[in-house]
Amino acid sequence: MDRFTTPSPAGSATRTQRVNDDRSVCPNAAFPDTEIQEHVPASENIRTTRVSLGVLGDGFVEAVADGTLVELARNQCRESHHKICGQVIYVPIVEAPGQTGIGRFGWKDQHVSLQSFSGDAYLNEMGITTRLFPDEVTKLCNSAPDDGLDDVDHFARFIRASKAPTRDSKLANSEQSQKGSKLFDKTGCAECHVRTLTTASAGTKINGGTHTVPEALGNKTFYPYSDFLLHDVGTGDGMVVPMVEHYGRKMYQITWRNFSAQSFHNAQISYARHRYGVFASARREMPF
Repeated sequence: MDRFTTPSPAGSATRTQRVNDDRSVCPNAAFPDTEIQEHVPASENIRTTRVSLGVLGDGFVEAVADGTLVELARNQCRESHHKICGQVIYVPIVEAPGQTGIGRFGWKDQHVSLQSFSGDAYLNEMGITTRLFPDEVTKLCNSAPDDGLDDVDHFARFIRASKAPTRDSKLANSEQSQKGSKLFDKTGCAECHVRTLTTASAGTKINGGTHTVPEALGNKTFYPYSDFLLHDVGTGDGMVVPMVEHYGRKMYQITWRNFSAQSFHNAQISYARHRYGVFASARREMPF
């Protein structure tokens, strides 16, 4: 859901929140005069449909070297004569301040690592703060400090240890599936829906040096049917992904390698205005 402005208590500044920020009920005994009930104004009439993706086997995706995705994007554009050009973006690695990598997780490739991805989901989907995201998005009715628990680390490890669903070899070898596979290649689907990728070698340092590819995930070929790049397929919603929410409140206090926040912001807003019209000019948060 997009961002919107909600009424604030008398005497306080107007706050910008998200629909999923209703993490506490107010007013209550501690905050008898605070109203946190959110209302979507009529002016916020931009909607889009989202489908949650499975995370099984994402450890393999995380273990793919940045260089592999960069080369994939380069070859894809060249071999299609610039008709299909997936975009590589360098995004911050939350657990490695100052470091960036090739985004591959999230609605718009806003995360490199499963740890950053998990911390983001804990805060913005479930309202749980962690050592990576110690600050709530809203301060209304919020007086509980972060306890520093490392549950997000265990969750990231769980995702890394999960296996991708096995392929039904009998179905895949059927006559109908074989015909479909040939049609898949003939129509160019495999240009973006890449059949196979190979992970980096075991022992390779990734995610800004905070994680090492284990033996179980090193130099493994898997079948993602994706290139994990950003594509303009003409159906974009124009909704931006706020930087502070997805990288933390210290986002602008850190100098990120290979990343200029202001340049990135300007380029994305310019693109949104060109593609989606006037409404994009009202967006004050960073995309991705």
